[in-house]
Amino acid sequence: MKGPLDGVRVVEITLFQQGPVAGMRLGDLGADVIKVEAKGGDPGRGFMKIIGAMAGLKGNNYYFEHGNRNKRSVVLDLKSKKGMELFLKLIDTADVFLNNMSIDAPIKLGIGPETLLARKPRLIYAQASGWGRKGTDAAALSFDYTGIARCGMMMSCGERGTPPAQILPGIGDEIGGLMCAWGVTAALYAREKTGRGQVVDCSLMGGVIAMLGFIMAAPAILGQEFPREIRATAGNPLYNHYRCKDDKWIAIAHLDPNRYWPSICKALGIEQLQQDPRFNSIEARGKNARELVAILDAKFEEKTRDEWSVILKQAECIFTPVQTPLEVSNDPQAFANNYFIDVPHPAWGKIKMTGFPWDFSETPASWRREAPGLGQHTDEILAELGYEKETIATLRQEGVIQ
Repeated sequence: MKGPLDGVRVVEITLFQQGPVAGMRLGDLGADVIKVEAKGGDPGRGFMKIIGAMAGLKGNNYYFEHGNRNKRSVVLDLKSKKGMELFLKLIDTADVFLNNMSIDAPIKLGIGPETLLARKPRLIYAQASGWGRKGTDAAALSFDYTGIARCGMMMSCGERGTPPAQILPGIGDEIGGLMCAWGVTAALYAREKTGRGQVVDCSLMGGVIAMLGFIMAAPAILGQEFPREIRATAGNPLYNHYRCKDDKWIAIAHLDPNRYWPSICKALGIEQLQQDPRFNSIEARGKNARELVAILDAKFEEKTRDEWSVILKQAECIFTPVQTPLEVSNDPQAFANNYFIDVPHPAWGKIKMTGFPWDFSETPASWRREAPGLGQHTDEILAELGYEKETIATLRQEGVIQ
């Protein structure tokens, strides 16, 4: 079955992660995504060196593979007249132009929104920016780390009183890429009604703020911050995580704690505390949180996480294991819903990849091709534009293509 964006062509100039992820998600939904690269290629092609230095990971370049599946690659010299002509002919066939360059860079290249929309009014001009198109910092450079730092994430994670949390890289770029793909699909729908394209800017800043929407609503509306929690003094000890005997953690999550307090007491064998005035109401448990958390800590340390999972399930409590990323990648529930998928990579063999966050009953998302080699599809794409083999060979000799 074809995806919901089958028949849509996306031409992208993207680097590293936020922009490539936006294109990848559109490709997952069935779009024909053409990645235009310079002769050196997307710097993400060499990013394993940096990842190796940062984290010690070795092996195939999973970073580039993740963000660039379901794409074709063409290498063009956009600084040459012929290279720009080729690019514009490609734009003439496109529904979407996607980039994550700085706001000014496409304009200086001569492919800014005014130029491309004047050439093709139905085009969706999508930019995955850092700080949005407006304001004094619109042209400022950004990376994932700057987004999660400036936009509140580092001060929304970790415990109160500790330094800003060290967030693993890529989260801001991933949500920014998803937001951008979402914006593109909405703009495509609007075009069906109006017949007109438009500029869609989805920034790293906007994506992170939106992801933290509930957290950000408090300072925006109340002028007060939702404080970072301290596990040992959690105001609702029944909405907290606890270490088990095997050094694994389990989270219990009861936003209606009075309803579940008897079940928790029974499951943990602390029935004598059910009517204890220190703990028999939301207010009492909050006031005496440190004492109750310490009691629950001691109880959870008596059994392994798997043992507690059986007990809590029988008690119909709301809980989950606190999983490591490796555990998540092997979670049967995630596989059942295609959040992870097995794919037949032509060079690496059968591999596991992150899958899709959506489930369409009639037009499913899919993995159709591996991330492309640099310029792997240049000849194929130019042939689709009507260029003969001899002309393509000449363009290659002239350095216009690779």
